[in-house]
Amino acid sequence: MLVNEFGKFIAQTRYENLPADVIGTVKLRVLDLFAAALAGYHLGCHKQLLPVLGGAGEATVWGLGKKLALRDAAMLNSFQSHALYLDDGSRFTGGHPSPVVIPSAVALAETERASGRDLIAAVAAGYEIFLRLGRAIYPSTVVRGFQSTAVLGAAASASACANLLRFSPETAKNALAIACNLGVGLKEALKSSGSQPIQVARSCEGGIVAALFAQYGAQGADSILEGGFLKAFAENPATADLLTGLGTDFRIFETYIKVHGGCRGNHAPVDVVQDVVKSNAIKPESIASILIRVDSVTYAAEIHSPANGNEAQFSVAFAVAAALVNGDASVFQYTDAKVADPRIRAMMARIHVEVDKKLDEGYPDKRAAAAEIVLADGRRSSGYIPNAKGEPECPLSAAEIEAKFLTLTKDILPGGGARVRDLVMGLETLTDLSVLTASLKSCS
Repeated sequence: MLVNEFGKFIAQTRYENLPADVIGTVKLRVLDLFAAALAGYHLGCHKQLLPVLGGAGEATVWGLGKKLALRDAAMLNSFQSHALYLDDGSRFTGGHPSPVVIPSAVALAETERASGRDLIAAVAAGYEIFLRLGRAIYPSTVVRGFQSTAVLGAAASASACANLLRFSPETAKNALAIACNLGVGLKEALKSSGSQPIQVARSCEGGIVAALFAQYGAQGADSILEGGFLKAFAENPATADLLTGLGTDFRIFETYIKVHGGCRGNHAPVDVVQDVVKSNAIKPESIASILIRVDSVTYAAEIHSPANGNEAQFSVAFAVAAALVNGDASVFQYTDAKVADPRIRAMMARIHVEVDKKLDEGYPDKRAAAAEIVLADGRRSSGYIPNAKGEPECPLSAAEIEAKFLTLTKDILPGGGARVRDLVMGLETLTDLSVLTASLKSCS
């Protein structure tokens, strides 16, 4: 049974057995998620959920510096990590592994007084389960109306926790099998992006529950993947390669890092428009119209006329207009004030977004976008990009990811984030994660 093979992998994954490039990538993913979470905290994304949670102080809420119960801290950190849609992702799964794997692993590592090496191994294991199961059910799971991150989140979170707790293969299998029942979420919830992250956060929490339940001897169904999870979330699950290279061929390299804010579907359009503008020395005020072509999956999430900052995160037109008017499409552009800005509204009125079925043919190997810009004097310029920047085909360097972290946290963390950056990049030297979590308190 598949779940038994995954249980062996989870139990046997150790820092000492990980390739150096996997270790380096894990640290960069942790750093990038901290950036997303702290930006979410800075913009108040935690405030509505915080009163609902509580419990004895066990694990730290990032930014706030306050400790909540293990499950509640992980849930709140997951929520604010995903709230700005700045977290990493995988176009091969349609989901985001970092906000379900890392918050649970960090919270449990803090309460267990685990080492940085333990955390690295746990994150690597959690990512692997997320990405392998995700490939098997995507894009069918989204077509059925589910959100990949929430569906996969509990299984991935439980895998990370089971590894951190050094479960036997049998107990790790049980944790994963139990967790397969606890992750669910709906794609339609993205239309209310302010509350949608709750389904991701609950999935993250579900993984912790599953692991702790298994620790006390609870059994999971051996047939849960073949007989339940896979066929429930996909029409024809792609199972042929589920175990190929497990433990040697790590899939974390398939994940992307975001340069811009908002939904990933916005990013290739922003990149291609910026490329066309730069290569043709186009001044934004000279633009008469822009036609942007995207694939069907990207278009399905498009909100062309957003009413607020949350909705703007799913608006290609807004993202492109903000980049043209204000010079970037960073996470700090997605505010109610920017949505109401008459300059951005005027530019949005010149932008038309449509589906190009030809782009569907390459999806998800390519999540392409094409743009044609018409100037006021009638001149036309066009461009095409196969994937947004930050994808595995055009990855950001370690220096670029570190720079992104420092840019986003310069006004949030004491000293501008350099200490946290150094701690994460030296994660393997930490004997106690509390040193790191204590450094995540905002200075405001």
